Amino acid sequence: MSPDLERASFPIINISGIDDPDSSLALAQQVTEACQKWGFLLIEGHPIPSSDIDEMFSLGKSFFSLPEERKEPWSINSNSVGYIGALKDSRKDDKMSMWFGGIPGSLKNNQALPPFWREHTEKVEAFKHRCHDLVLSLLTCFAVAMGLPDNKFFAKAHLEDSGKGNSLRMLMYPARHQRPAGTRMVEHTDSGSVTLLFQHQPGLEVLSPEGEWAKAPCIKDSILINLGDALSFWSGAKLKATLHRVSFEGLPHDRERQSMAYFGMANPETILKPLVLGTTMEKYNTNGMEIEPGITVGELNRRIMTNIYGAELMTKG
Repeated sequence: MSPDLERASFPIINISGIDDPDSSLALAQQVTEACQKWGFLLIEGHPIPSSDIDEMFSLGKSFFSLPEERKEPWSINSNSVGYIGALKDSRKDDKMSMWFGGIPGSLKNNQALPPFWREHTEKVEAFKHRCHDLVLSLLTCFAVAMGLPDNKFFAKAHLEDSGKGNSLRMLMYPARHQRPAGTRMVEHTDSGSVTLLFQHQPGLEVLSPEGEWAKAPCIKDSILINLGDALSFWSGAKLKATLHRVSFEGLPHDRERQSMAYFGMANPETILKPLVLGTTMEKYNTNGMEIEPGITVGELNRRIMTNIYGAELMTKG
């Protein structure tokens, strides 16, 4: 892994002019070029208040500090709501996760939530909504830079109240006295369209265009953006879904790391096939699975979640 590669070439872009007609085209091209080359970029000047981000981190820290018996009974379900403890998924990743899936308003009085969260659902819903607005702005950038006839082509396929909605996932990598068996987070690509990653500590590693593992920058009040397989496949691989991981070498077992990821997903009925003229794709491989043209976003997500959490997840409502 090359530490020099991290800051020397990793794309860091200020998007404060993302809604300014005078600068939106140039900015859209910058953002899209970064995603074509790296599949990742760090954005500054975004519209999500740092106070909101800090509040979510504080709530997450309080929750993850609770004893397991106050979290574990509310395990993640097929609606992507609930908790999963460290080393409990099929990959044996050493991280705790709290999922907040669902359309707007669905978290209120949701008995799938651990009791801790039931008085904080309005704050979580509001934060998810701000994240969704940012995802739509980024999707518009891609359509503009790719020269699609409709600048809102991608954004229109990402309705906030469609299907099971988009997911916010809070994560905690615990500090331990001894290194456990398993991984911190196995290398993988995301399944959706756009992921927003909020991080208080470094630790994420990204596979660079040169094929080396590079440390992703961690800068206060910035957001790490990466693209998922659905958008990559949809674009005919013009946009890149990049492998990333958290290793025990990059994040030793005696160091804690907290992060949050918002997964922007297209509407579940969206059919994925390359939209770029002249592009043909017979198959697309991701995370050990082969995806065929014509698969829907909903089916793709179901396969990936089943692969990670097991078939029983899909029957738990």
